[in-house]
Amino acid sequence: MQNLFERTNDKFIFILDEWDSIFYKTFMNDEDKKAYLEFLKGLLKDQPYVELAYMTGVLPILQYSNGSELNMFREYNFMNDMIYESYFGFTENEVRELCEHSKDVSYEELKYWYDGYHLSDGSSLFNPRSVNNALSDGVCQNYWTETGPMHEISNCIKYNVEAVREDVVKMVSEIPVRADLEGYNAAQLQLDTRDEILSSMVIYGFLSYHNGFLTIPNHELMIKFQNVLKEEYMGGVSEIVRQSNEILKATMDGDADKVAEMIEIAHDKEIPFLQYNNENSMSCVITLCYLSARNDYEITREDKSGKGYVDFLFTPKISGYPAIILELKYDKTAEEAIKQIKDKNYIEKINYAEECLFVGINYAKKDKKHTCLIEKITHKI
Repeated sequence: MQNLFERTNDKFIFILDEWDSIFYKTFMNDEDKKAYLEFLKGLLKDQPYVELAYMTGVLPILQYSNGSELNMFREYNFMNDMIYESYFGFTENEVRELCEHSKDVSYEELKYWYDGYHLSDGSSLFNPRSVNNALSDGVCQNYWTETGPMHEISNCIKYNVEAVREDVVKMVSEIPVRADLEGYNAAQLQLDTRDEILSSMVIYGFLSYHNGFLTIPNHELMIKFQNVLKEEYMGGVSEIVRQSNEILKATMDGDADKVAEMIEIAHDKEIPFLQYNNENSMSCVITLCYLSARNDYEITREDKSGKGYVDFLFTPKISGYPAIILELKYDKTAEEAIKQIKDKNYIEKINYAEECLFVGINYAKKDKKHTCLIEKITHKI
């Protein structure tokens, strides 16, 4: 290339897609990775024949260099880019246009599964790979790869679980997490602290970061994070999740005493952020206790219905299953929770199931007791 440049005075444009894919290969040892970086340095850095070098990938360049081999690059990512951000995924208009050519998958389905990222102006950005696969296959499902960064992030959580466990539980409970992430310092990144772990999750696309709050972007990734909660390294959280099948069964059977008992056991776990310091912590306990219900139900929080907002609405995915409306109370009574469901006509939202379960749960702060009341309602569709 140097010879060609000297003869023609024509420079080269280098485009390297997935420049980091070699780092995932099992045959690559540390010396091989170092040699690869030296090769890129020799090929690209300070060479007169280079007009432009453009590289895409998931791993930050400087995370794998010593800060000098490839320091001529300017990195753009979800944390710091306001110039090329619209090219990180499909915009809402692009997805709508693509849906015009598909009879199998609707825009609403794609949005539920793959939306959730944001441009700086707040507009939507969809996961492009998953949208493409869903349109090609004619079905929305989880297309997120299990290799590479997903494994790395799982390890980050595993070995630093105390730093981010509360954040993960809150986000699975659909509670946005406040985080002042100042950027992605790849040169010094060790993934030891909360900010480092959360920053890396944003860069890899596992989390959405907008206006200072972190959320799990969409249903596709929510499934991944729900699986994280089941891992043994999550401690008491995983114990609650593993028992969540039982509490759903007790609810379906109308066994209110069993439901109250199991929620009380979950609350009594030595997990600081589940000690009902605020409304969100109570919601986190309910989310964990009913996590397995997400296999059969779409569960939404604070959903508008009738004359107010339902605390938890369980919409069945399976024909014949009852809908569930769950209302929480603090230092009141389970009867008051049921009364609110009726008075505010929350059942107005239910137009797809013949049966609906009204579930009222109260926590009495003085004696730290939970009570539950369940009523089965036959509902005309």
